[in-house]
Amino acid sequence: MARTNTTTQKATSAGKVVADNFSNTQKKSAAKTQSTVIIACTLAHGLKFDDVPNGNGGTKTIVFPGVNDSLRGKRDGILLGKGNSVAFQIDKEDWENIKRMHGQEAVFTGVNGGIPCLLEMKSVQEFRGREDELKEASHGLNPIDPESVNVEEVKNEEG
Repeated sequence: MARTNTTTQKATSAGKVVADNFSNTQKKSAAKTQSTVIIACTLAHGLKFDDVPNGNGGTKTIVFPGVNDSLRGKRDGILLGKGNSVAFQIDKEDWENIKRMHGQEAVFTGVNGGIPCLLEMKSVQEFRGREDELKEASHGLNPIDPESVNVEEVKNEEG
């Protein structure tokens, strides 16, 4: 079914990254308030929801950052794999709307019974305290270790 167009202008959320578990730099951590939530995102690439109600009859776009978003547009860099996550702060009302509309998708329920890729946290301290648990989260796009699937290296013999 096609989505109907609205006449109101789409807006992008003013969420921000407040912590991560892979860089040495400290982010300016904003305190969680009653009107905001902190979401741990373990996705390699960002996830965009462009159908979040804005309260005026239109929609706005919420973009959850991926752990490799800092490489966007760069010529080289190292892709981060499983075990990395970003803490992202957004409005609580937007989060509730996203969960209501998309809550049955794999990113909210977990892949193959695993930990969800978008997980609500009470604070940045809880995000830091649950890093071991977040390292086990899988988004299904992790590289496979060749040795774990019995791939043998071909030896190049010079004759």
